[in-house]
Amino acid sequence: MRQVIDFDQLISPLTTRDIVECCESGKPMYQAGSRVKFRGLFSRKRLDEACRRAVELHVTYASEGRESMTPLSSINADEVNAHYQAGGTVCITGVNRASSELGGLARACKTSLGWSGLVDCRAYLSKAGAGYTPHFDDKTVITLQIEGSKQWFVDVAPAVRHPIANAGRFPDGVYRYFRSAPELEPWEQFDQPRFPSEASTYTLSAGDILIVPAGVWHTACAQGHSLSVALTLNHVGAGSTHEIIFSTLLKQALSDPNWRGAAPMAPRSSGIKEAYETLSEVDAFFVERLHALRQWVDKSLDDRTDIIRTWSQRMSAGD
Repeated sequence: MRQVIDFDQLISPLTTRDIVECCESGKPMYQAGSRVKFRGLFSRKRLDEACRRAVELHVTYASEGRESMTPLSSINADEVNAHYQAGGTVCITGVNRASSELGGLARACKTSLGWSGLVDCRAYLSKAGAGYTPHFDDKTVITLQIEGSKQWFVDVAPAVRHPIANAGRFPDGVYRYFRSAPELEPWEQFDQPRFPSEASTYTLSAGDILIVPAGVWHTACAQGHSLSVALTLNHVGAGSTHEIIFSTLLKQALSDPNWRGAAPMAPRSSGIKEAYETLSEVDAFFVERLHALRQWVDKSLDDRTDIIRTWSQRMSAGD
């Protein structure tokens, strides 16, 4: 049975407009709440139950001095308590698929905010001294502190606006992306931060909410037992601006067989003249395709029905 959550009531006195402004401005937002605010939503007992149904169950450990953290390692439900006691941070990704209450929370959040991308929940369990070391995420994270307390250091603005990958501090002290990439695009690059010397500090207790926009450096350390649920607003993948527009244009363009086929063949030739002639033909083909694409863009500007239909489908995804 699907759980129905009143998201507006859950986040009050915050409003959905506050969250929208937080996402758009890139400025973190904190709201204190009653210790019983999230009672009934989730608990350690429900986490243990969810772990037995969860697919994505991982653990990470902070290094001595909390300089960096180990890569996420897959674990099974029987290992959760041992890792928790050993000082690891246990994470259940997609816990909304293993908990009816959190499934209702993710759906209510997406609907109330009008978020076109994926919204999912992650649960984090840690004991004193454990927690994620400095990093930023490729998504906006709304953290609900369920049990215990956790101290956060959060930068004041994004290092990169709307990043498409996570980054963090490595054992050598250098901040860089976790993904392996031969080169970074100019817009992906960031200066080495003076973190956390210029960060704001928040100590979350049960009932508190903290919103960290995508691209903002942050770190968190449990002050004792800590259980939190993070609502993640994903702008990478389905529902992103470029995905909505380009997937719509692609669907339109594929009605033309010239878009469904390969680019012109360019057989290797020993003659320089023949090679240049082939290149000219290839160039002319792409010019023709770009002109055709412009026509599809102009058509979508005149009639946005297909674009709005794609957006509407992304809005209802997951219902």
